[in-house]
Amino acid sequence: MKWLVVVVFAGLTPQGDKDLYVFINPTFETQVQCQADITDPAVVPTLVRKVIQDNGPRPIEKVMCILDTDLKQIMETYQKKEKGIAL
Repeated sequence: MKWLVVVVFAGLTPQGDKDLYVFINPTFETQVQCQADITDPAVVPTLVRKVIQDNGPRPIEKVMCILDTDLKQIMETYQKKEKGIAL
């Protein structure tokens, strides 16, 4: 399992969802390593540049670390919900 950096954008999509940006590189072995990276003043500008490059300047609600397996489960649950399957 790897820890990933996930950016949650502020506001909602027209469908009422939240937009996410997931960094697949870098990944981290521990949550502590991930948290240290997203709070490191030397690293934050690099992360911000990448988000802006890929998404334009958008307000960010939060940045968090999440296990890749947990993110996969959330995405699978969301996809099932979108297809009308009751959970």
